[in-house]
Amino acid sequence: METRDKAFTLYKKGMGSFDGRNVCQKCFCVTFDESNKAFAVSGTSTFSQRKDVRLKRTISAMRGPGSLNHNRRSFTAENVDPKRSSLNVVYRDEPIQKVYHELFDEAVKRYNAKQKRKDRCITDYYEHLRTGKQEKLFHELIVQIGNKDDMGVLTENGALAKELLDEYMQGFQERNPTLRVFGAFLHMDEATPHLHIDFVPYVSGWKGKGLDTKVSLKQALKALGFAGGSKRESELNQWINAEKEQLAAVMERHGIEWEQKGTHEEHLSVLDFKKQERSKEVAALEAAKQECQTDLIEMQEQLETAQTAVDAAEQRMQKVEQTYQKQSQKLNKLAPIMEGLESLSAQYSQRPEEWVPEAATFETAKSYREKKAMPLIQKLVKVLFALHRKYWEVKDERDKYLHFYQDEKKATHHLSQRLKEVEAENSQLYAMKRDFRRVWNYFGAEKMQQVIGLMRGQEQTTDRSQKKNRQNSVEL
Repeated sequence: METRDKAFTLYKKGMGSFDGRNVCQKCFCVTFDESNKAFAVSGTSTFSQRKDVRLKRTISAMRGPGSLNHNRRSFTAENVDPKRSSLNVVYRDEPIQKVYHELFDEAVKRYNAKQKRKDRCITDYYEHLRTGKQEKLFHELIVQIGNKDDMGVLTENGALAKELLDEYMQGFQERNPTLRVFGAFLHMDEATPHLHIDFVPYVSGWKGKGLDTKVSLKQALKALGFAGGSKRESELNQWINAEKEQLAAVMERHGIEWEQKGTHEEHLSVLDFKKQERSKEVAALEAAKQECQTDLIEMQEQLETAQTAVDAAEQRMQKVEQTYQKQSQKLNKLAPIMEGLESLSAQYSQRPEEWVPEAATFETAKSYREKKAMPLIQKLVKVLFALHRKYWEVKDERDKYLHFYQDEKKATHHLSQRLKEVEAENSQLYAMKRDFRRVWNYFGAEKMQQVIGLMRGQEQTTDRSQKKNRQNSVEL
């Protein structure tokens, strides 16, 4: 009774927090929050320590901002306790430029060897992406178990959280071979143990535009088996959920159940909740931006491919046109001659006896005709017909080039039209991106997320309805 009275006295003075879940059923003693642990009654067990109760903890996994200086503790942030920084674990910390040379130098050489224009060659792929707007240099995943109240570094489960995250991290690179990890840090000097995993996503054997090995988060995740679908079920979301399952399996081996909640805002302070909501909005905006950038990249690749095809077709057409002009010139020179030869050949082959001279005094006509005149005439006719055949050969060759030229001209016209269409689509996409940004800034991230969620729900409802109608039609 004395112990119980002391506990209630402390509670009434505001020195502790009372929670019915933390009441010992045998002696009715009370446990307190972290700030008042010194006043907790000795000899009692917290709810999490009881062996007959299975622990349940949430899992948080989200994209991080990728602040390498923060991860490396190059500076001390406001929420960092430098006295505990020695407890941090550095799994990997490599210069990102070194990783880029390792992954892409050979691909850059192969790409440059195919270029006919020096301005299209890539000197340094890292700088090429850093100064461009196509892909992010790297991505970051932040992983955490529970929150500062149930798995915080100052709680009895802080060491357990560190052990679980460490085990999870050991298999990350092997599990994700297309995500080259260059930075991995386990922080124990903030409120809750958590992992920062920085990686370069890449794809090998790429058949499209650019390098055959290049940076691409979407393609890297597809290579891991995450095909994506709707915006909600993107490749990234599918992968993050799969990584949560991996961490849940680690927790299961240690007797901890994954508590899957839609949110865990009830565990957060108002300030932390606001920070989390802003982080969600930023992540959503970043995802939308990334999606627009991906669409723009694909459209740009289509545009460049079409332009290359048009350039090649124009070059072929120029060569064909030059050949056609040369053949036409030759034919024009031969045409008058051939026409005259054709007339002569017809004339002399029909009645040769009319222009063959009579026999001399000392030679009979029959002998002259058979031995001299007729052989000469036959040779002449043979030559004339050979020239005539040559004329038609040249003419046929000219006509062949003419048809080829006309076909190439049609193909070039088609490609030119397609190029104009792609350019128009590209301009429209840029305009839509600008309009999307204006609408987002005007209504705010929260309102836009509500509208997007509503529209997605309507689309899903429509899809389900159409699917059901198709099934009913098949059954009928």
